Amino acid sequence: MSSKWMKVAVLSILLIILTSSISGCAYKGVDKRAFVVGIGVDPAKENGNKFRVTLKLAKPIASLKSSTANEYELLVHESDSVAEAIRFLETREDKVMDFSQTKILALNEDLLSGDLFPLMDYFVRRGDLQLVLYVLMAKPTAEEVLKAQPPLEAAGENSLYNYFDKTGTESPFVTTTFLFEFRRDYDTKGKSSALPIVEANEAGTQLTVTNSIVLKNTVEPYVLTPTETKLFNTLVDGAGGYGYKIENAGYKFMLTLDHVKMKIKIHEYDGQKPRAEVKIKAVGAISESDKLLKLKELDHYSKISGEQFGEQVKNLFVDLQEKNVDPFGFGLKYRSSRLNTKDTLDNWKAIYPELEFDVKMDMQLKSVGAIE
Repeated sequence: MSSKWMKVAVLSILLIILTSSISGCAYKGVDKRAFVVGIGVDPAKENGNKFRVTLKLAKPIASLKSSTANEYELLVHESDSVAEAIRFLETREDKVMDFSQTKILALNEDLLSGDLFPLMDYFVRRGDLQLVLYVLMAKPTAEEVLKAQPPLEAAGENSLYNYFDKTGTESPFVTTTFLFEFRRDYDTKGKSSALPIVEANEAGTQLTVTNSIVLKNTVEPYVLTPTETKLFNTLVDGAGGYGYKIENAGYKFMLTLDHVKMKIKIHEYDGQKPRAEVKIKAVGAISESDKLLKLKELDHYSKISGEQFGEQVKNLFVDLQEKNVDPFGFGLKYRSSRLNTKDTLDNWKAIYPELEFDVKMDMQLKSVGAIE
């Protein structure tokens, strides 16, 4: 063997010896990790503290087949900051707190009034949470919502995930908001953020998600009704099999909307009130009716359906305007379509209370069902 290859062989052997002698303390095995699946924040019960933080940890199970129910542990601590509370909670377990599986951030209703930036600061600064964390408002408390275990919750599952990640239910009453979306919309001038409201029953065996809450700094939160929540999700997410009840011109039937698209333009003319032109195109079918419907009159059914649907949308816009919240982003649309100056935002704040909504509805029904 040449001297050159001899040196390479010696160096390789030394490298292997040195590598094998390095301690593996930087890496923690799965058996040394405690996986956090949810975080809850409530007002503190003790004086001198601000937050009551709850961590929901998944207990390890030997096999999904041998487990009949989920096993979780709740750790609770009160402190003046979220970061400090979590640091104290890390001392309650002999394992490393792993947040890679954390997808739920439940916030108590009492924390959603006023300035939310101090509360959100810890979570936003963590890059591993921004894109995967679903944010929700919890009732009666965040701790109770995280503690709830519905009977149909299988081992290895978390029911709260199924509401928001589209792998389970796809209800029109469920608003899905990631942490980065919540922070972005809350901080954006001309738009408000919306969160789903998750309510746990007293027994802790059922979770209900039918309402949403609209938030904006310096403005009182506004709770949407189930119907308003469904309309909001339809217009923002583009529908997807959502049903609507129509009672107009002597007809009563249910629509199933397959596709909805909305466009917004803000107009200002001298001597006239500012106007928001909202064009909505909806495609769907009639899924239920109290009388026989004829296919040849489908255009008529489309017309009367569009009239009522457009009226419901306009009423929602007016209700949000009266509460001075804007989850649809009319203000953002105004700012993006005007030359940005120091007065642009002030102009919008003066315009929004007087804004008139002109909703133009294009309803296209494709079928009256398989009866005819």
